[in-house]
Amino acid sequence: MTYRYTKIIALSLLTASAVGNTAAPVVDGKAVEAIQQYQENDQNQLVGELMRQVMQLQQEVSYLRGKTEEQGYQIQKLQRQQKELYADLDRRLTEASQGGLSGAGLSGTEGTESTGGDANDQNLSDAQKAYNKAFSQFSNKEYAFAKSSFKSFVKDYPKHPLAANAHYILGQLHSNDKEYKQAAFEFEAVYSQFPETEIKDKAMLKLAQTHELSGNKAEAKKTYQALVKAFPNTTAGKLAKVKLGSL
Repeated sequence: MTYRYTKIIALSLLTASAVGNTAAPVVDGKAVEAIQQYQENDQNQLVGELMRQVMQLQQEVSYLRGKTEEQGYQIQKLQRQQKELYADLDRRLTEASQGGLSGAGLSGTEGTESTGGDANDQNLSDAQKAYNKAFSQFSNKEYAFAKSSFKSFVKDYPKHPLAANAHYILGQLHSNDKEYKQAAFEFEAVYSQFPETEIKDKAMLKLAQTHELSGNKAEAKKTYQALVKAFPNTTAGKLAKVKLGSL
């Protein structure tokens, strides 16, 4: 009896040992190493691709930065040219508004600088005297009086050669007072009533600027385009071309 139980117990232990040995996996060290090497290679390739993309992006950023710097330089160059054109235009417009266009018959100071002022005044026409009075007020910055005098001048002497200059100065006075509608009327009158005047291009420029100041960009653009077409080589025409690029 005891022998039988002993045999049964021994067989049970052998069976358990066999089952335990079957469940335990056999690990191949070379296979594990191969898998690890494959994973490392895959990771290295991924890192390498990411590095390549980063370097490519850096190159593109450097290229774009260079283009931006080049464009910035070109913009600054254009801005300098624009400022130079404005400065030259302001100088020319000042000369024009002060009757500095010799030969155009628009000088407002005829006979006023001679020591014999009274005698010379007697030789001047009534129109010239009226213009000199208005221009003297303008020069002395008596703008309200000048505006009134110039209005009287263009009303009394609408066909006189000096009327073109009078309309121009009136336009400036109205523009300074932000009376843009009246200013536009006066600037347009310069070249519409006096098509042969030498300040036609400047009057057109001032008209375009007046439209721009009043917020009428469509009319401003239209006038700038007409100015560029009619006077492409003058300072006013070149400035109008620059302005068109910003509208």
